[in-house]
Amino acid sequence: MKPILLVIFILSGSAFSQDNRIAQFTIWEPKETQAFSFQRGYQRHLQWHKGAGDPWEWYGWYFTSGPRIGHFMEATFNHAWSDFDNPVDPEEDNADILRTIDQFGYMRSRFKAYFLKDQSIATSASLRSKMLRMVTINVTDTPSGIKIVDRFKNSFRSNSDITTLMAYKVIDGGNANQILLLIGSNSWEQYGKTENIQDQLANIENALKLKSTIKSVTSETLTYQPDMSLAPE
Repeated sequence: MKPILLVIFILSGSAFSQDNRIAQFTIWEPKETQAFSFQRGYQRHLQWHKGAGDPWEWYGWYFTSGPRIGHFMEATFNHAWSDFDNPVDPEEDNADILRTIDQFGYMRSRFKAYFLKDQSIATSASLRSKMLRMVTINVTDTPSGIKIVDRFKNSFRSNSDITTLMAYKVIDGGNANQILLLIGSNSWEQYGKTENIQDQLANIENALKLKSTIKSVTSETLTYQPDMSLAPE
């Protein structure tokens, strides 16, 4: 059995810091007939970040399944709250967004989430997985939901095919009784290892006698866009 390395990423690309657990996610919808222009504009905006010396890392994915298919998600991970008090040149950042992205797409949402380190499994390549299965779990009680996710994570310890299971709880900009799972895979065969996730979560919920904790489970697929990311290889 291959060992599973449990680490956390910081924005410099090395190990996670316990204090840097805030991630920010932004969902964009390219305007009709403007998908290509949106992509090019977003790439130009990333170059602005690079030229401005932005120390943050930025990751980008397109939704390739679900109701948000065609939408784009950008995310920046492993921040302290204080990081958001001092982003790189916010006025010029916003001005560049207007020049490069805003005319080609709509910003549909932005939310922040807290990384659940103890409920996560990751390697140094996790965020660059070819695909991420984004599982959104709506719960009635967040602590009970985290217990279910913890047991779910432990079920993968003997499964060397699963090397990415990153768990977050939403804390701003969305449903605060929501837990997100990002499950990485580099092939559809690997993706299929979690095909029964809803049944597994329900079985764990019953075993822990936490009935009615899970209200709904939604699964979407994200495809990584290295050319729309500003992150180390």
